[in-house]
Amino acid sequence: MENQILDENVSQSTEIGFDERVANLLSNGYKFDLGNYISIGSKILGKNIGGYIAFLFSILIISIVCNFIPVIGALANSFFISPALSVGFAIMAYRISKNKSTDFGKFFGGFNFIGQLALLNLLLIIIYVAIVIPYILIALGTQIKEIMDLVANYRSGDEDPMLILQFFLSFIVKLIPLFFILLIVQIGFSFSKYILVFGKKGALEAITTSFKIVWKNFISFFLFFVVLFLINVAGAICLLVGLLYTVPLSMCAMYAAYDSIVGTNASDIED
Repeated sequence: MENQILDENVSQSTEIGFDERVANLLSNGYKFDLGNYISIGSKILGKNIGGYIAFLFSILIISIVCNFIPVIGALANSFFISPALSVGFAIMAYRISKNKSTDFGKFFGGFNFIGQLALLNLLLIIIYVAIVIPYILIALGTQIKEIMDLVANYRSGDEDPMLILQFFLSFIVKLIPLFFILLIVQIGFSFSKYILVFGKKGALEAITTSFKIVWKNFISFFLFFVVLFLINVAGAICLLVGLLYTVPLSMCAMYAAYDSIVGTNASDIED
C-alpha cells in the first residue's frame, strides 16, 4: 500500500494496522520514489533543523563521555545507548509528520524501546559475525600454501617483503565480495528499527520483515543508499560542517521512505 503524502508533502497515514499494510505491500509490491523521499525528508528537517543539529551534537557528546569510561562505557554505548539514540531522528520525523509535540526531549524517545533495540542490535551483530568469520576462514583457506610459505620463510630468516605484500593484496581482493554481501545485508535490515518502534514488533520479527520488504525492490533501495552516501560525502567535503545538515537529512529521508512504503499511524507512539 502506498501512503498519500499530504500537507506540503508531510506524511499522513490512515489508521490501517501494520500487519495489514505489510501483507498488502508484500503481495502487491510498491512504488519507490527516491527523489520524493529526499524532498520530504528535507521538508521534515526544515521544520526542526535546530533541534536535529542539537540532537546530533548530543549524540557525539554522549558517545565521547561513554568512551571515557573503560570497557563498561563503550559496551553500554554500543549495545544500549547508541541504538536508542539512533532511532531518535525517525521518532522526531514521525512527530513532525503527525503534527505532534516536537519538544527536544522527544528525540530521546528511543529509550522507551531500549530493551528490544538492544536485542535487535545484538542479533544484527550475530548475523554479521556469522557471515564474516566463515568467509574470512574460507578466504584464508584458499591461501594456505602462501601462508605456509610465509611461515617457513620467517622461521628460516629469509623473509621476502614482496611475498608478504602480494599475500595481503591477494587477501584484500578476496574481501571485496564480503563488502558487498555485508552491504546487501545492511540494506535489507534498514527498516528493522522502524518496524520495531512504529510497527511494535519484536527484534527478530522486525529483522525478517524488513528484509522481506526491502527485497521486493532491492535495486531501488541500493540506489537510495548510494545517493544518501554521496550526499554525506558532499557534506564531509564542506569541511565536515555540511554533515550537520546531511546526516539528519539522510535520517529524515530514510523515515520518509519507510512512512511512504510501510506507513505509520498517529497512534503508533504515545505522547
